[in-house]
Amino acid sequence: MSTAPPAVVPKPLLVVDNLQMHFPIYKGALLRREVARVRAVDGVSFEVMPGETLGLVGESGCGKSTTGRALLQLHRPTAGTVTFDGTELTALKTDKALFPFRRHMQMIFQDPYACLNPRMTVGDIIAEPLVTHRLCATKAEKQGRVQELMVKCGLNPQYVRRYPHEFSGGQRQRIGIARALATNPRFIVCDEPISALDVSIQAQIMNLLQDLQKDMGLTYLFIAHDLAAVRHISDRIAVMYLGKIVEIADFASLYADPRHPYTQALISAVPIPDPDVESTRNRVVLEGDVPSPINPPTGCRFHTRCPARQQHPEIADRCVREDPALRGDAHRVACHLYDIREPVAAPA
Repeated sequence: MSTAPPAVVPKPLLVVDNLQMHFPIYKGALLRREVARVRAVDGVSFEVMPGETLGLVGESGCGKSTTGRALLQLHRPTAGTVTFDGTELTALKTDKALFPFRRHMQMIFQDPYACLNPRMTVGDIIAEPLVTHRLCATKAEKQGRVQELMVKCGLNPQYVRRYPHEFSGGQRQRIGIARALATNPRFIVCDEPISALDVSIQAQIMNLLQDLQKDMGLTYLFIAHDLAAVRHISDRIAVMYLGKIVEIADFASLYADPRHPYTQALISAVPIPDPDVESTRNRVVLEGDVPSPINPPTGCRFHTRCPARQQHPEIADRCVREDPALRGDAHRVACHLYDIREPVAAPA
């Protein structure tokens, strides 16, 4: 009797463990001394599987973009590890050691008006990574690759000699995408790539990113504050608040059963087109302002604004004293309200 071979469990492409990114604040002109630190990212851990899109959402200033830049080592992390395809990038101390990995990890920036050099033609902008990494042996090969990337991203290759100011916002973002694809990367950080675009153009860019992912086997970290956009493109979603991830799950579970009070507030703020459904929703309104990342609250970062803490006084002291860890398996949440247990196996 033949037995089936054991299933091969895929390994994560990216593993982030206790990532911290603190920015020191100095005082004094001659005798500079550190007086405080901005804890932009303060203990973030997650994994990204090959071919997956992990959405990262949260309010402005919560550390989303800083996390993305720290993954690519554009900001060298204060602490923690970032492991890409089995190699710990944070252990590589020099740019020369990091250089071979740069071509496999790229970024699409938020502002298509600021991320393109206005003195370079579109062809030179897209070709710059090819020149830097010496991926084309001849000038003809480079030109052919640039035109191929322009067609793939929905740009007219006849515009290769034009400058960025001659293009619309959506076209400029397509140029940025073509530049990110030039080195055939495996992992791309999409840092709010649609937030600066018109609504009609946003859907086109989202569809383009999805088509490119299918064609090229790309892996995305998709950073956004638009929950509707993240739901459309993501396989899993991580919710971030004040430098920490408070919940992470697949998009269906997160929207059907949001467990963290902050996630519940975010989802309740997303409008629903059906007026009958909208009128019956239980909207969660948060009170107070987001605390400063220079002096974050003790315990749970969210306890100063948490409606659940006010409704459950039995956990109020614990929320102030203890920082909840992410618990669970497929659906993980950092909240003292939930005692997540391992699923009970079904009887044979």
